[in-house]
Amino acid sequence: MRDLNSQIDTMFNETIYHIEADNTRRIKKFTIRFTKLNQKFSSDHLESLLGSYEKAIREIPREFLRIEKTARQKYLVPLEQERHHLLIKVMTDHVEMLVEKMNREYRDIFKNQKRLEEFDNRIKETLMTSNQKITDSIIKFGESLKEKLSSASKIKPEELARIYALDESTLIDLKAIEPLQAIHEIFERMQGDNAAMNAFEGVREGIVICSKFGTQFKIDPSQNHTEAARRFKKRSIASGTLVLKGMIDALYILTQQLNLPVEKRNSEVITKTRDRLSESFEGYDEAEKVIAKLKDFFQILVFVN
Repeated sequence: MRDLNSQIDTMFNETIYHIEADNTRRIKKFTIRFTKLNQKFSSDHLESLLGSYEKAIREIPREFLRIEKTARQKYLVPLEQERHHLLIKVMTDHVEMLVEKMNREYRDIFKNQKRLEEFDNRIKETLMTSNQKITDSIIKFGESLKEKLSSASKIKPEELARIYALDESTLIDLKAIEPLQAIHEIFERMQGDNAAMNAFEGVREGIVICSKFGTQFKIDPSQNHTEAARRFKKRSIASGTLVLKGMIDALYILTQQLNLPVEKRNSEVITKTRDRLSESFEGYDEAEKVIAKLKDFFQILVFVN
């Protein structure tokens, strides 16, 4: 899932920036403290500096794999072999970059203090330990993710994309995967109820129709390639996308009510959400068709237990 990998990689870039920034702040704090004590580059000062770098190095696999795990569990996407290898490379590269920075910053200082062998051994140990940690962590992560996904009953994003005729990247951008998964789970528990299945099919068809809002333009062909026409198309698509997101979010809220016994459902929430939903369709040619598709859904909200 290329789009998901791209989003995760962006979060990796932000994470390594924060890890390095935190390390820089710690280094500065230690240096100010030991300088005031007239102990700059003393044994204790150097230990604090190396310890800060080692802390940053330990955070790389922990934080990167936390991000990877959260995203893949959320969207039910397994860890393919190519991504597995890429993760090892990315984390190893960042670790080696920090180790190289340690080497540039402090090797000459240890050399001048006749402690070069001690420093070199520590660098080697840091590299060896961190590489082993990366290998062990990613194996454990892969096994945990596989187990989690194999036991997950949620409908997968690619299946949602097929059902609603949308790209997976669009579902991600709309933050629509979890709401749609929840909607499907609730209706799956109502299998065998014909009214509920008719309502669910209406919901599905309504979303598909709504997904086309803003994509059909009425522009004079002679003006089609003008800047004004391009801006109009962009605004129209953006507006339709917002309506689609609002519809999915509203249906999610309403299906949570459907999950309750009739007597415990909040009629005010149902009415206000339904009214907002209908208002959001105003101005679109297919608005009445979408509302008609949702008729059975609104009926079971009131009458079905």
